[in-house]
Amino acid sequence: MSGRREELEKELELAKKRIDEAPKDTPHALIEAWTKELDSISFELNNLYDDEEND
Repeated sequence: MSGRREELEKELELAKKRIDEAPKDTPHALIEAWTKELDSISFELNNLYDDEEND
């Protein structure tokens, strides 16, 4: 399960970077979509069940 955590952490980092480095003329709707994706990844990461931590 830790592999999934690492994968989500990488996705979260990339999503944050994409938003932070977006050109000023990026459409607002696209920024909103990226923000929703970021929130979704963050939610999944925060609710990830780790067998090792809970044994």
